Amino acid sequence: MWAACRGMSASPAKLPFMSFTFADLFAGIGGFHAALSPLGGECVFVSEWDKYAAETYTAHWLQDSDVEVSGDIRTLTEGDVVAVPKHDVLTGGFPCQPFSKSGNQLGVSETRGTLFYNILRIIEVRKPKIVLLENVRNLVGPKHHSDYLIMIRLLRELGYAVSEIPTILSPHEIPKKFGGSPQHRQRVFIGGVRVGKKRALELDGIAPLLRRKPFQDFPETIWDIKTELSSFKTQEVPSKSKLKISSDQRDAVRMWEEFLIQYRRANDANPPGLPMWTEFWKSRSEIRISRDVPDWKRRFIERNSDFYQDNYKWIDKWRKLHELENLIPSHRKFEWQGRDSMSIYDCLLQFRPSGIRVKEATYVPAFVALAQTPVLGWEMRELSEYEASRIQGFPSDFSFGDQRRGLSLKQIGNAVHPGSATLVFHALVERAKELGLDWAEDMVSPSRKVPSFPLNLTSLYGND
Repeated sequence: MWAACRGMSASPAKLPFMSFTFADLFAGIGGFHAALSPLGGECVFVSEWDKYAAETYTAHWLQDSDVEVSGDIRTLTEGDVVAVPKHDVLTGGFPCQPFSKSGNQLGVSETRGTLFYNILRIIEVRKPKIVLLENVRNLVGPKHHSDYLIMIRLLRELGYAVSEIPTILSPHEIPKKFGGSPQHRQRVFIGGVRVGKKRALELDGIAPLLRRKPFQDFPETIWDIKTELSSFKTQEVPSKSKLKISSDQRDAVRMWEEFLIQYRRANDANPPGLPMWTEFWKSRSEIRISRDVPDWKRRFIERNSDFYQDNYKWIDKWRKLHELENLIPSHRKFEWQGRDSMSIYDCLLQFRPSGIRVKEATYVPAFVALAQTPVLGWEMRELSEYEASRIQGFPSDFSFGDQRRGLSLKQIGNAVHPGSATLVFHALVERAKELGLDWAEDMVSPSRKVPSFPLNLTSLYGND
């Protein structure tokens, strides 16, 4: 099934400098491995419960290794013995689960029944020098923020200096030379270095590892997805014809392209970014809005009615010509985010349940497992698995073999972005140096640091 995998995925044991070992939890297809292996990291343990992701991981990263992918981490950590070997760095893109005993001050047991409990058990027993975890942006949103604060407290109680202020990164905010790529994908990184419980609790005001949008003082990174895709020359896009969108989708794009032309002709401007719901293109007197409708939806309905009344003369002709009532509901909705792009065919498209979204061809929206794969307007096809993996930051020789496309896209959507992880890891090592930890000087070989990596993106106690 699997083609031979070579290049930067070669066995870490062959590297001339071995600076640290790492355990890769909730490993997926190896985003953290892609980040740490080139820095001299040796993987000594991998856990991933999804058998297909585990096969992809093994095929690329473990061909010359004695390490095998373990399954469910719970079976290895909930007994008297933690069946995970000693390691220097613990990584994990863990699932977010709310805690049932929030605020009860029960230490590690406070999270029992969640996967974070299993992470803490490993940390408690193996005491790695560095802990590096990744999760979705919503982890620090209103719904889960209290859980996030419990995580920080428990890591401190286990002896790790960790900031309460989250480190949030998106690949598109990172310059290409520092590992960025054209994808809007905000993720939260929790990073801690082991300093002992007393000191960790004293460092409760420690700054985040990286400030928000850490490269804002650098020249602006302007992405062009066409240019990026054309640079992926080491592997051809397989069977482009299989990636073509359906005839119904093409017809819908053609219809909305005519809408764009008509709108600009009538208004000498771009359409508003308002989600356009044609079912409400009526006068206000014809619309009945239930009292149960939430305020945000009520506003959208009213704005759509106003939009129609300002443009009804040409809209009625356009709508009659295309018989919108015969289209599926999602093709009757449209959202323009293309700014000054001349045509829909110059843009990126997403066919969403909520409508057809069109955005300028700068960076792609976050990859989501099995759904809403970006469509290249100029070729009327979806991104290939190979293109998506490169935009997700994986190396050029990364392969999914002959695995089913849906599985590969799911794995890409769930993966950690290696470039983002690399930056946070370097920041953790620098944090350890600031704290005077002897081991930090030898953690990463100088030859393996990110070129011109800006080490002073934040300070130990400040966030300015």
